[in-house]
Amino acid sequence: MLIVKKPTIIIPYPGPSLAPDVQDIFIYLRPESNGVQVEGPLLKSIRDYPAPKGSLKIIYMANIPGSFLIKHRIIEEHYSLKVRFAMLGRDLFTPTMRRSFEDYFQIPFSEAEIIGAFKALKKLKLTSEELFHLWIPEKDLLTIHGQTVKKVKDIFIVNYDIPALIHKNNNRTNIFVIILRSFLPYIENHKIIDLTGKSLGEQGLLADHMPLSYILHYSKGPFEQILDGLGYAYTREEKHAALPSLSFFAYLLERGCDREDILDAIHNPIMNFSTESGIAEKNLLLFTAEKSFEEAYQLFESRV
Repeated sequence: MLIVKKPTIIIPYPGPSLAPDVQDIFIYLRPESNGVQVEGPLLKSIRDYPAPKGSLKIIYMANIPGSFLIKHRIIEEHYSLKVRFAMLGRDLFTPTMRRSFEDYFQIPFSEAEIIGAFKALKKLKLTSEELFHLWIPEKDLLTIHGQTVKKVKDIFIVNYDIPALIHKNNNRTNIFVIILRSFLPYIENHKIIDLTGKSLGEQGLLADHMPLSYILHYSKGPFEQILDGLGYAYTREEKHAALPSLSFFAYLLERGCDREDILDAIHNPIMNFSTESGIAEKNLLLFTAEKSFEEAYQLFESRV
């Protein structure tokens, strides 16, 4: 029987900011990180960053136990789009994604063996970790709308990392989460994360060949802040922070956006947008990365 522990809220979330230049950036340590050893360099990078007074503040801090993650299927929900692609493979590719695949790998989409990661485990008789660490040349890896395609011999595997990611989140896993309320441009926020990676490398906690994203995630833009909030913002009563209390969600509601439209876009972000060069298919989360709240809102309104 699974004993479910509650999240430990160290700094409770104070609610949204209505400032026009705010960014509420979620930062959390993945299960494969070294936990407490990584927390210190992260917090030090934030504390020591030469920013104007009042422009950076940690407004939320929590530890979320593995049993809670499992009970509420938080990881599966957070990566729901990638999980769907890992399960269904080629069936979910849009015409635009098919053309990108053909242009990159120089093979007709209809002739290629394209399978999801879960089917690949059985076909190749690999564990999730073996598939995750299976080395391939960089030229045999393609990312389309946030979905990865890994070529192994003559097989194209979609979202090879998902089975391992889900497997690593177990009853013994704790995820450390903070929200950094920043009034700095996104380029400055990136620098804070880069400093964390440099510090981890110097301390031997991050191998030279390992991207920082393997052990640390942070919101890259306003819509991803909402997605992160859906999974990792909690009250002391073990409840999700109310969606309107998330800063960008509150901003969108204030601008007249419909609650269900926002949620649908978060969970199904591949859509068409009207751009200067015509209609273009984009992933909303990636399309609005590094944008201000107003810029992200305007792009959201350009969907067709």
